[in-house]
Amino acid sequence: MAFFNICASRIDGAQFLDLFAGSGVFSFEAISRGAAAAIAIEQDRKSIATIKQRAEEWDAPVTAIAGDVFAEIPRLRGRFFDVIYADPPYSFGRYDELLAAIDTANILSDDALVAIEHQRRSEPFTIETKKLKALRRAEYGEVWITLFTS
Repeated sequence: MAFFNICASRIDGAQFLDLFAGSGVFSFEAISRGAAAAIAIEQDRKSIATIKQRAEEWDAPVTAIAGDVFAEIPRLRGRFFDVIYADPPYSFGRYDELLAAIDTANILSDDALVAIEHQRRSEPFTIETKKLKALRRAEYGEVWITLFTS
């Protein structure tokens, strides 16, 4: 998981948010690397059931939330995340809207890191936000990750 090599110094003790969580692998990896807690948001209820089961079996502080990312982000208001990872489906076309939702939801801790995965050679971000500034892009074959800081 190359992403964790990039953000290694930020994980210990972090509040981690995993958007489009799928199996929750990023949430569990964050916990295994020292994150204090993780929230995984995924629309697929079967995946959420699996995340909940693993969290219970492994006694991992991972909370699984079933729902649409855009509906759930505003509901997190009042919680502050140090690291946010989003892995939307490759057919996803709402990157600017996702970035804006994270920016305006008041869920970012000071100096938070936001990473959004997207397809190679795509430039999905066209907006500037008030809190998030582009940091860099990491390229791993067909997968690129654009990183932002608050």
